[in-house]
Amino acid sequence: MEERKLIERCRKNDRDAFETLILSYEKKIYNLCFYMVKNKEDAFDLTQETAIKIYKSISKFKGDSKFSTWVYRIAYNTCLDFIKRKKDELPYDDMIVNENNINYRMDNVIESKETKAIIKKCIMQLNSDYRTVIILRDISGLSYKEISDILQIEIGTVKSRINRARQALKNELIKNGIARGC
Repeated sequence: MEERKLIERCRKNDRDAFETLILSYEKKIYNLCFYMVKNKEDAFDLTQETAIKIYKSISKFKGDSKFSTWVYRIAYNTCLDFIKRKKDELPYDDMIVNENNINYRMDNVIESKETKAIIKKCIMQLNSDYRTVIILRDISGLSYKEISDILQIEIGTVKSRINRARQALKNELIKNGIARGC
């Protein structure tokens, strides 16, 4: 069913429509949450919290942006609120990433679970601004405009942040023997 129709049904409190709609975003929300908080259980809880927030506020979705952008913004803010509450550095935990979503032009490099784990660890070592744009652009495949809307920053800032994030990630990968310097 078309997403717009599902949204309209959700606005009329159709729980089946909401379940169908949220299931199409669940993995993407989880991946974003996981990369932001670095913990599987917290990411699962934040995914659920995001779904509840979406359900409660879907009537406020105006359609000015893509629905996915609105969903990511809610997930992103939910994670930021969680991180502010925690305040402590969250420990690195094993990561689960849908391999089909990784499009960092390194698919041919990713040969083993060990290599994947190192790449994931390198992503997690990036500062939160860089990690976030890598997740949104290179893992989730969002456009610069969508990222701009989600993070509420200018497109030029998004582009420069992505460029710096990719360079920082490349440096981490070089340190870990996954990539070569130019």
